[in-house]
Formats: sequence, structure tokens, C-alpha cells
Amino acid sequence: MKKSKTLGKVFVSLILLVVLFSVVGFSAAKSKSFKVGASPVPHAEILEFVKDDFEQKTGVKLDIIIFTDYVQPNLALADGSIDANYFQHEPYLLTFVKERKIEGLVCAAKIHVEPMGFYLKKDLKDLKKGDIIIIPNDVTNEGRALLLLEQHDLIKLREREDPLVATVKDIVENPYNLTFKELEAPYLPRTYKTDKNVVGAVINTNYAMEADLNPLKDAVFFEGAESPYANIIAVREERLNDELVKALIEVLTTDKVRNFILEKYNGAVVPVF
Repeated sequence: MKKSKTLGKVFVSLILLVVLFSVVGFSAAKSKSFKVGASPVPHAEILEFVKDDFEQKTGVKLDIIIFTDYVQPNLALADGSIDANYFQHEPYLLTFVKERKIEGLVCAAKIHVEPMGFYLKKDLKDLKKGDIIIIPNDVTNEGRALLLLEQHDLIKLREREDPLVATVKDIVENPYNLTFKELEAPYLPRTYKTDKNVVGAVINTNYAMEADLNPLKDAVFFEGAESPYANIIAVREERLNDELVKALIEVLTTDKVRNFILEKYNGAVVPVF
């Protein structure tokens, strides 16, 4: 009989422990945050717009971590400091992981395109020999900028197996005899505005907007909505089917978000969903 009572007490204790751990586990899940790294404009603004929807849907706080460069968000994603990031297009991600020998970072969803624009302080017809044009220095965006200039006959590039990784060394025709200088993407708008020696710049829209440059009004020309450079949600591969990742994509790809993007950015940011 004593043995039976003892077993009964053990059984009750085990049940209480299971309940206790379940409650603690549930509370921990409810209190944890889902961290997404993002550029300030427009990525963080779009995430702020869906923040409450995400929290209502999952019970988990959406923690938006601001980055102002194109390197740290992927390093933070790779080392697990953040759960996802939203700042880049897929060609950049593929180039980044290849160059850095990082495995397991993948695209989870395509959200929008930010058309890259060419900004100029004078008319195209007034360009002259030696005029300085600044462009991004990261591999993918430099090639993208040069392709944009080639499409509008400012330069001609030699044929390459992968045109997306073209550099200034691949320019074979330069009818205006322009001088090209490469800078880190975040510094392009400020340099364009403040450096009197700089005549033109090819700038990513998110950085242009931070500097009050509107590609629709201020750019001489810019990429169309058909651009393949859609900005993505990137995650570690093992989290592709994570419920929180799926929830983030669901709240980002609604008619509500599409209308928000179109109204707020006046066509400078184009939804692709």
C-alpha cells in the first residue's frame, strides 16, 4: 500500500512538472521576439506598418533592428543574432554568400523593387570629358548601375558570362569620356549633394530617399518595374518552414501592404506580390 501511495505521489509530481514546464515554455514563447534586420527606408517603415499585425497573428513581438550598411545584416543573420533580414535583392545575397563563403542564407520571399536611378546635376547633352560619376562599389550593385547606364547609351560594356558582376574595367566604350568612381552605397547621396566635383550618381532608391531624392522627380532615368532586383526576406535555410517566417511573409504580402507601399512611396517602391 505504501508503495502504491509513493508511486501515486511520484505520478502527481511528474504531472505538475510537465504542467509547470509547459507554462514556462508557453510564456517564454510568448515573450520572445522575432528579430528582423532592415535598412531604415523603406524596409523598416514597411515592417513598422505590419508590426501590430504580426504580433496579433503570432503573439510574438516583431523586433526591427536597423542597419545602415549592406554587410552587417547578412553577418548578423548568419551568426543567429537576427532571425531574418529585409534590405537586399537576391543577386546581392548570392554574391555575398559566395564571396564570404557563408552557407545557408536563402530567399524566403520577394516583396518589392526599388528602382535604381541615375541623378545628374546638368543636362545629359552638357556632359563633358572628365565629368565624375559615382556608383556603388559592391559587386552586384556596381554591375547593376553600369547596366543601367549602358541601357541609356552612356557607356558600352564588354560581353561577359555574368553581366551582373561587371565593373568599370569592363567599359569598352565611353562616348562622353566620363570618369567613374566607386563608393560604398550609403555614402553616394551625401557625396553627390555635397561634392562639387561630382556631376552624377547612380543611387539605390532606399539611400536616395533618405537624402530626399525622389527617383520619379529627380532622376534622369531609372529602372522599370520589371527589374529583376526584387528586395527579399532572407533567412537561414533551416528556418524556411518556420511558422514565424511564414507569418512575417503573410502579413507583408497583403493588399493592405500593397496599397501602403504604392501610396507612401509614389511609385519609387514597387510591390512584386
